Amino acid sequence: MPQPRRLLTLGGPVLALSLAVGIPATASAMQPPPGGMGGGGMPGGGAPAPPTGGDKDKEGPAEAAPKDKGALAPVVPVPAQPEGRRRLQLFELHGNLRMRADFFHRLDLDLFFTEDDGLDNKFFVPPSEMDEFSETGALRANDAGCAAQLSARGVSPARQATLCKRRRGIAGGNMRLRLEPTIHVTDTVKIHSQVDLLDNLVLGSTPDSFAGETPWAPTDLFTRTQFAPQDGVNSFNDSITVKRAWGEIRFGFGMTLEFGRMPNHWGLGIVQNDGNGYARGEKADIVRMVDTDYGDSSDSVRLSFDFGPDKRNAITLGVSYDWAASGPTTAQLLGPQWESGNLVAQTLSAELYDNVHQFGVWIERHDDAGMLQRKLSSGTPVVNYGLKTWLRWQTIGRAIGTPGLGDGLGGNPSLDDTDPVGDLDGLTHAGVPLGNGLLDEDGNSGLNNYSASLVHRRGWLLTPDLWLRINWRTMRIEAEGALVVGNFRHRDLNEDRSSDDFNVNAAVASDLTRVLQFGYALEFKYGLFKDRFHIGIDHGFASGDSSQPYQNQYQSPLPTTNGGDYAGFGTFRFNPAYMQDLLLFKELLGTVANASYVKPWAAFYFFQNNVSARADVEFAGAVDPRGTLSGDRSLWGLEIAGAVRYHDAEEPIFFQLQYGAMFPFGAWNPEIEGVDSNNDPLIRRLDARAAQSVQAQLGIRF
Repeated sequence: MPQPRRLLTLGGPVLALSLAVGIPATASAMQPPPGGMGGGGMPGGGAPAPPTGGDKDKEGPAEAAPKDKGALAPVVPVPAQPEGRRRLQLFELHGNLRMRADFFHRLDLDLFFTEDDGLDNKFFVPPSEMDEFSETGALRANDAGCAAQLSARGVSPARQATLCKRRRGIAGGNMRLRLEPTIHVTDTVKIHSQVDLLDNLVLGSTPDSFAGETPWAPTDLFTRTQFAPQDGVNSFNDSITVKRAWGEIRFGFGMTLEFGRMPNHWGLGIVQNDGNGYARGEKADIVRMVDTDYGDSSDSVRLSFDFGPDKRNAITLGVSYDWAASGPTTAQLLGPQWESGNLVAQTLSAELYDNVHQFGVWIERHDDAGMLQRKLSSGTPVVNYGLKTWLRWQTIGRAIGTPGLGDGLGGNPSLDDTDPVGDLDGLTHAGVPLGNGLLDEDGNSGLNNYSASLVHRRGWLLTPDLWLRINWRTMRIEAEGALVVGNFRHRDLNEDRSSDDFNVNAAVASDLTRVLQFGYALEFKYGLFKDRFHIGIDHGFASGDSSQPYQNQYQSPLPTTNGGDYAGFGTFRFNPAYMQDLLLFKELLGTVANASYVKPWAAFYFFQNNVSARADVEFAGAVDPRGTLSGDRSLWGLEIAGAVRYHDAEEPIFFQLQYGAMFPFGAWNPEIEGVDSNNDPLIRRLDARAAQSVQAQLGIRF
């Protein structure tokens, strides 16, 4: 388990100064007078004992009365200062800094498709290995490719064929600094936030030679510095991104109110996952908490109440409302003049009934990491559990495949029927995202275009989610299961958007899609040899359907119209922040979907628990073979992985080096129609090849 993070305070210096000044004064005040015990020569204090001998004391002159008559007035009592909330004025800062280096080999699995195949692959061979056109217009091998490089060095053609097969990888490094400050306004009022700096910045990606816009570095060879990332200039992200900001108010009778844009997490995180890493009570948790890429945030108002006679075993009951989506704002439709402080005091949501409303209610008993460890120290089992349910609905919405929210100015490749790989069904279309206040070629504003694109969605989704965790000594059993049920209406997606007869603005939501999905995750861990050797098994299940994944990945809930079944959506998708492997689900499929997997693992801790080694073996199959790339085979593949990790027991630092290889099985091998050398029809089945990865992470958590 990671060590508690220490806060920087002024308590030490102040205490030292108090002792240095106060102790001598106190000692002097307590020093008894000569000749007897302090305070009159007897315990408890009192008047000094009269002398045993000598003359009696002589009375002196009487003390004169004060001339100021006001001094004789009785003292007027002053009312006590009313008690209030203690103001801490403490700024607390947490976060992490990480740097990662990755090498991926053959992520495309050696699968190549043409336009006629009706399939696609999101990964690609390195650009230098792609064919290029010669001066005559014929395709030829790239003159910057592997073969050309080795030929220039005098390597034989036979040796080139062997070496170039290995040059199918991509590599790079990236970094991120995450700050999570908390302002303690009082002891019951807090303000939290999360700010990412250089979020997943690819190292070396913003040199001063970028686009050749500086005289100091006309080409990359002469670069001398890195510029800050700027959205739309040399990156799609800015250097600083504020991701979350929310307030927390705790009331004395067990109620807590939270509001703002805040992290969204429940249970293990297969449905809602904040991306901050889930504490599993292991000494290597720091690695999972820093090596994350995804994370859910919600614009919410939450109210929770802890009840029960014992706060250590309190039950929490909560309710929340989330602005899941509010539709476009006036500025997004009509341009920057409709931003806050211009034509309007504040930017407005342009339409009320296109909002996606979401209500949540939950009940749970959940011990944080510190409380859990204290309870386990008594040797008794600890059971935590919870049930949370979300209901979301939308009355009207944009037709699927609608052009951008703005006025439609500029190129729109998804509507270009001359593009051989155009998005004819509109499932990946982005369009023009923002309006600029001008009119399109038909004289319509962004507001006009949005109005024409609305359809009667009448969609709703209900998601109950059950979570259970049992801890006893070094054993942990944890599970989460969720069901998604609902339906929504949409336009006929079999209509070709590039057709002259198709008008997306005239589309109506005539088709109904029903949603029924189920998934669960189970984790088991047991510690042996004084909790220095861990064995465990992870298992997960995500329902599937007959629709094949789009571009070999399941991240989009909408299947392709090419073979996709829109009558019912049955594929459950794990939250991508629920990280379980290196290649199969994290990179190749994008998430756990239409799959069942089992992964036994073992980890050993040594060198006073500062170093650990872990090995994993993951086997996965498809729930519905029709939804695989092959369309008729059910085994995804086998992945083996190993890691060596350094995680200091005293300092919040870590280093990890890991390797993984994924061996694809039949689910990745589709049948492709073609012709043989005699132009006769031929059906051949592709053979996917293994992918590999070597990854390293270095991080500091504070």
